[in-house]
Amino acid sequence: MGLFSKRRDNKGSRAITQVTGMDDLLDLQAPPFGLGFQRQATETVTGTTAAGHRYRSFNYSYDGGLYRFKGRVLVVDLPFALPAVFWTTGSRTRAGIEDAGRLGCLQHESLRVCSADEMVAKQVFSSVVGPTKELALQLNEPVDLSVDHNHLVAVGVPVSEGLPQFLASMDKMIAALAGAVPRRLELPTVIARYSFFGHPDWTYEAIGDRAVLREFGLPVRPQGRVEDLITCDVDGVRMVSFRYTWVSVAATRSTMSRGMVLDTDREQEAVCAFILGSDLPDISLNGDELGEPVNLGNRSFGEAFNLRSTDPQRAYQLFNERVQEWLLATRPYGWTVRGNVIRFDVPTHDALVVAECEMILHGWLDRIPRDLRKSMGLPDMPSLAH
Repeated sequence: MGLFSKRRDNKGSRAITQVTGMDDLLDLQAPPFGLGFQRQATETVTGTTAAGHRYRSFNYSYDGGLYRFKGRVLVVDLPFALPAVFWTTGSRTRAGIEDAGRLGCLQHESLRVCSADEMVAKQVFSSVVGPTKELALQLNEPVDLSVDHNHLVAVGVPVSEGLPQFLASMDKMIAALAGAVPRRLELPTVIARYSFFGHPDWTYEAIGDRAVLREFGLPVRPQGRVEDLITCDVDGVRMVSFRYTWVSVAATRSTMSRGMVLDTDREQEAVCAFILGSDLPDISLNGDELGEPVNLGNRSFGEAFNLRSTDPQRAYQLFNERVQEWLLATRPYGWTVRGNVIRFDVPTHDALVVAECEMILHGWLDRIPRDLRKSMGLPDMPSLAH
């Protein structure tokens, strides 16, 4: 018999509530949480495991960009805390887990454990290898687990009949994990708010002030809205990213007759930009057509990128051989520099896309010689791209 037998032991206490808001889940901030914009939790079941650990089980989803998630999730409170660590017996890891920095992954047979903290990854691997393999055999399907600070999170959870036995397996997992907690471990305090994984410095507004449109020369259109505004001001760089939506002229005529605006009536434009403290010459890398073409003498680079500038000599310095090699290896989104504003040419507004653009900017500035950065007043960015 597999995990989904009809045994009724280890039920724990249960209460069912209908929750559509996120107020009760703001303490969860590692994937599948801390991603997307349209986040929702429904059909929540709460209770305690046989070992006395509080749990929450619910249908969770996020959407609003390139990536989306929908599935049944179980969250069990832990009597200890760990840095974010993820492990699975499946072929894929969760989307967004690398957004907090490069991960180290350990793998043996079907089990893969990933964490930005190598010591934690090793200790968790040795602790959970047995219980995880046992759970995978019982489920007869891949296991997808993680620790989010002081919570054990499971994705793809059985409902009702299979839940008691699954909770019993979680108790075993918690007991095994207790031995993986380092003696000296300092973790940042979790602030319960609408956050993005790996970016505690980001600030979010569902609807932003339309005054921000003037900064990017965007026209004020009928029923225009600045949606899902993300801002950040750190290391001398201000980030602004949002989705600008409006009702087209044709749709406006239709709404007059029907008396309401539908989501399909709205057109949109994604904005992802970074404002520096000093000006650069106008530069375009696969972006807007401005200035003159810049030939760097690198055939491969010229075939992959269209570089233009109002100051070709300065552009030649800013796109040195080190920058060229990195661009050819990473093939990032293109961008356009006008004055002190660097705007990326992104396909949509998404938190993971914004994070990628932030890393692109850091990677570019980090590869510009320090003396040149200093003379141009450019910020000394952390080396996120390494």
